[in-house]
Amino acid sequence: MAAESDSFKEAADHLVKVQALLAKETNKTKAERDKLERDFPKVHEFQGKRIKLNVGGTIFVTTLQTLTKDPDSMLASMFSGRFEMNPDEDGCFFVDRDAKHFRRILNYLRTGQIVLPEKQSAKTELLLEGEFYNINAFQQAQEEAVLSFNDSILLDKDKQAYLFEWLGKKQTWNVIYRASRDGYGAADFHRCCDNKGETVSVVKTTKGYLFGGYTDVPWTSQNSGRKISMKSFLFTFNSYSTGNSPHKLALSGAHNDHAVYHISSLGINFGWSAAIQLSDNCNTQRCHTNWNGGHTYQFPPGVTSNHWLVGGWQFVVADVEVFSLQTMQ
Repeated sequence: MAAESDSFKEAADHLVKVQALLAKETNKTKAERDKLERDFPKVHEFQGKRIKLNVGGTIFVTTLQTLTKDPDSMLASMFSGRFEMNPDEDGCFFVDRDAKHFRRILNYLRTGQIVLPEKQSAKTELLLEGEFYNINAFQQAQEEAVLSFNDSILLDKDKQAYLFEWLGKKQTWNVIYRASRDGYGAADFHRCCDNKGETVSVVKTTKGYLFGGYTDVPWTSQNSGRKISMKSFLFTFNSYSTGNSPHKLALSGAHNDHAVYHISSLGINFGWSAAIQLSDNCNTQRCHTNWNGGHTYQFPPGVTSNHWLVGGWQFVVADVEVFSLQTMQ
């Protein structure tokens, strides 16, 4: 009987403790609810007003809805109601930040679209500004811009991903030559591309074939002929024989001294006997491709025809882009 009495007492004591804990949590929840009810009219009133921001001396007018559009952003946190926010005497909330790109920040919050400036330096500044305000979309855009083939009109994100895989790492590549912009002549190519370090070249033909090559040997106009490389490779995103199947085409190993060919009267020139060779005025003059039995570069799997790339040994160029690796200043 004594044991049963002790057990009953322990159970009763435990029940009292549980009831006390529940009462405490109930009171805490009620206090939080009362605070929300007190603050809600203030927040509602605040939301109904226009908000003036003084960003580094420049005045911007917007709404609470815009400023809190990205819930993880610094602006949303500032105006969430969790912090005491008092405007200056002129009615503005001061943000100690350069206002140069803030208009684009606000427009993104209004529309959900990031509109990037044309100049690369301004683009980088804007993306870093968005990162400062902790706006997720700008952080993602920053990552894509830092690791990309900047301003390419021939390479979409999927094709860039293939190139990064084939190159073995993600880097920033800047377009230094675009035939449709800079000219289709050999002199135009060499003016833009000579002595620019390692490059990635992309060729689009008038029939829509897209291919190119990477080389670590800088292009020159010295008429010095063939150049050796252990790293150069060619690639195709679509071709006559392989369709839309992307392929990296490594050096064969036996004739790496023919990786690229330098001559001032021609443009891009990979491989012995012109695996890929662009003529002067390549948009009107026929260019050449001949795999020559895999002499310098390997065939794609299952392919043996020397004219597999375009279905013949001649083609005409629609556009060309050449990228150089961005170096740290």
